[in-house]
Amino acid sequence: MRIAIRTALAFAALTVLASCDRTATPPVPAEPAAPAAAPAESAPAQSAGGLAIEGEGLRLFDATGAARAIPFGTPQATAIAAVAASVGGAAPQVTTNEECGAGPIQFAEFSNGLQLLFQNETFQGWFIDKAGLTTADGMGVGSTRASVEDSRTIEMVADSTLDGEFSSGDIGGFLTAATPQGTVSALYAGLTCFFR
Repeated sequence: MRIAIRTALAFAALTVLASCDRTATPPVPAEPAAPAAAPAESAPAQSAGGLAIEGEGLRLFDATGAARAIPFGTPQATAIAAVAASVGGAAPQVTTNEECGAGPIQFAEFSNGLQLLFQNETFQGWFIDKAGLTTADGMGVGSTRASVEDSRTIEMVADSTLDGEFSSGDIGGFLTAATPQGTVSALYAGLTCFFR
């Protein structure tokens, strides 16, 4: 009986010692983490920071995608400074056209083709005829009518004296042709100085 008890105690002691063994065992390599899903693609203005055109004015995006509106009615100096900071370079000179139908209008044209229109020292409209800036849903100079109509409606202005004029909500523009392959040649919103 004593031998059996001693054997049992010896076995228990060996088991306890074995469980206390502190020799390191190589860790099991973890499965590599699956790459995070890429964020949904957005308009260029939002993905890297920048400027977007819209029917109520402009919208500035920072690199995180946070947005700040520059609505029509913004003081002239504020609008010019904000756009100049976004576009880069010096603020443009402001010129005046006394013969616009709405009365004298001041213009500030930036290197990217964006032209801001002012009246009574407030931002009242914009016009662009160079590719680059787009709306948040991707409409810009160079877009085809078919691609624009994937996300918005285009209505041709039937009685316009200006070739290819269309409207899309609060934004107007011009197409090279009214066909699906026609491309946007210019866009505008707010106050204009077109001679019709």
